[in-house]
Amino acid sequence: MATAFGTRLLPVARGPADYSADLGGTGLELELSHDYVEDRGIPFDRYQVIASLRDFGGDRERERASAEHIFNRLAELRRYWLALVFDLQAVIATAAPPKRETFPPPLQESWMSYDLATDR
Repeated sequence: MATAFGTRLLPVARGPADYSADLGGTGLELELSHDYVEDRGIPFDRYQVIASLRDFGGDRERERASAEHIFNRLAELRRYWLALVFDLQAVIATAAPPKRETFPPPLQESWMSYDLATDR
């Protein structure tokens, strides 16, 4: 994980995130479990882990570039189901292990979804 993110993840004592990192102007929060459900056709409930990114200066382009970079590094491994999602509303890209469906099957261990800056 740290290799894909390009930095060390630090444990978070309070809040929904379990780990966080500063990616040089963009904050990353990693939730190892979550309560998201399927929404707008995106099966968030099939992913165990959610990683959210926010640019500290509000630069959406830099934020998206950071998320795409991390997504692409993880997708190159061809081991995980991934969904790069903007604002929990629109799928930008997906990746899956070879010869597998786009989204992970229900009730099976799955891995990661990215969320670019949600306004919480």
